[in-house]
Amino acid sequence: MEPNLARIGVIYLCRFAEGERPVRAFVDSYRAHPAGADHDLHVIFKGFPGKSSLAAVRSLFGELPVHPLQLEDKGYDIGSYFAAARMVANRQLIFFNTFTELLADDWLKKFDAALTLPGVGLVGATGSWQSPRSMYHASWRRALRWIGHPLEYVRRADVDRPPIWDSRKVQDAPAPVAETEGGNARNALARLGRSLYLLVRFDRHLLPYAPYPNPHIRTNAFMIERDRFLALKSPAFDTKFDVYRFESGLVSLTRQIIAQGLRPVVLDRKGAVYDLPDWKASSTYWIDDQRNLIAADNRTRDYSGGTPLDRTRLQAHAWENPLS
Repeated sequence: MEPNLARIGVIYLCRFAEGERPVRAFVDSYRAHPAGADHDLHVIFKGFPGKSSLAAVRSLFGELPVHPLQLEDKGYDIGSYFAAARMVANRQLIFFNTFTELLADDWLKKFDAALTLPGVGLVGATGSWQSPRSMYHASWRRALRWIGHPLEYVRRADVDRPPIWDSRKVQDAPAPVAETEGGNARNALARLGRSLYLLVRFDRHLLPYAPYPNPHIRTNAFMIERDRFLALKSPAFDTKFDVYRFESGLVSLTRQIIAQGLRPVVLDRKGAVYDLPDWKASSTYWIDDQRNLIAADNRTRDYSGGTPLDRTRLQAHAWENPLS
């Protein structure tokens, strides 16, 4: 290693388009929770239009010893992680997106200890068994049910409507309407439209994914050897679907680690490590009250800030077979 270079590099993505609020939250959590391990803090300043905006956000980090990395606003989060990994020389890297908040002391010490366990190649704060492929099949089934039982489907439309947080399911959907007979009918038509859209775009929603269960470590708050990360097969990240495929597709980050004979594990705030069959029991992501979560982000907040119905839907999305 280079002189004075820490073995571990912490890479935080600070994206201009997200504003200052999430950056303040990350910095506050970083100050509040000691890492417990020596490291270099690299901050990706992404998409900043000028020196004044960059200076303003850099001031939020105050006295923290930041190593700045400037990137254009392209390639989504994971593309920026790859770019940053090529710019630094630490042996192990941990990646955080703009919305990350650390929730426990000694968080880095715990990640580091997990990554050094025998056979472990990837450590994540959260994982999921979600399968876009099985969701696609379930959408077909809903469309057929609507055709065969239109009145029942209209009555159930508002109950079955997917949560509005899920852009993959509702990105082209109209805004929710009132729970009236006419509103339910419109919701039913919207659901049918989404099902037909998925039917047409089977290349995006079926072919690149495995059926449920499709375990994958989420691509935020994860730690990996730098050389191993840079050796992974990855797309150009030109579209959001490239990001989805890298996170949960047939050639995902997690599947590539497994193909190397290594273990992808989930880590909780106490330092406990969970192998793939036990991820659901870790109480870290979209289940229970996420009481063991070590690092929060905008997706975990969808659950913590949701209604009981929202939480039920999210839990099903992450852990249950859509076809059951």
